[in-house]
Amino acid sequence: MINNPLPDQVMEEKESLQKDADFEAYCKLHAIEIATHYKVYAALHDDFAEWYHDYMQQNPDLFDHTCIHLDSDYIVDWWKDNSYLFDDFNSPYMELTK
Repeated sequence: MINNPLPDQVMEEKESLQKDADFEAYCKLHAIEIATHYKVYAALHDDFAEWYHDYMQQNPDLFDHTCIHLDSDYIVDWWKDNSYLFDDFNSPYMELTK
């Protein structure tokens, strides 16, 4: 009987796609947690999450899905690169009112 490698290739491709989807979901979850912790406007969370996912794809050694690194430098870097896109905001951070 001839061994058909196609099922193995299909399974490898599906596993790869699932790993990519899991990585994206973890990145975006971590980004929302970081943005919430540092009180970034809720309207900016999704944009920050997209940037964070892209950043982590380029720097996978910085990402650990088991631990959220609450580092405001990610927000600072994102805002430095993308603030021109948001005319309605002078800063990504919500103003604290007493």
